[in-house]
Amino acid sequence: MVYHKNSFLLPLINAVLFVALVLIHYNGAFTIKIWQATPMLPLALLVAISMFSTEFTAALSGLAVGIFMDSAASTPQGFNAIIFLCLGLAVSLIVKHLFNNNVFSSCALCLLAAAAYFILRWLFCFAFSLSFSESLSYLLQIAFPSVIYTAIFIIPFYYLERYLFSKLD
Repeated sequence: MVYHKNSFLLPLINAVLFVALVLIHYNGAFTIKIWQATPMLPLALLVAISMFSTEFTAALSGLAVGIFMDSAASTPQGFNAIIFLCLGLAVSLIVKHLFNNNVFSSCALCLLAAAAYFILRWLFCFAFSLSFSESLSYLLQIAFPSVIYTAIFIIPFYYLERYLFSKLD
């Protein structure tokens, strides 16, 4: 087994980034909303990290950030942890077996991951408690714009992670 001299630095930088993004996401004083759409910044970073890491590392990163998000989210306990674990693992496997690792793939994967997250969130949190018009309003005014808004943030995260993985790993 080969040990890199900076093997602890990459996970540390990513952990600090995740904490900062979760705090920004759940902070009421500083928001980056456009109308009602809010980007899921931790998800965009998870997709970027999963594109460069192993399946185990991607799943573990997803689980860790999901647990951290569950501590502040209004979703059922464990929802974000399970969803982020599955999304991190899925992105890592898709990049390894189906897609090339480039910025266009990262945008497509981020769109798919964000769509899966927001649809599952709607299904488990809102679908059965809202009327049809309220559900449709949530999907069209909040969920789908948030999917696109999240995909925009994958671009800087992709290039940041590509740089970090090339220099520190």
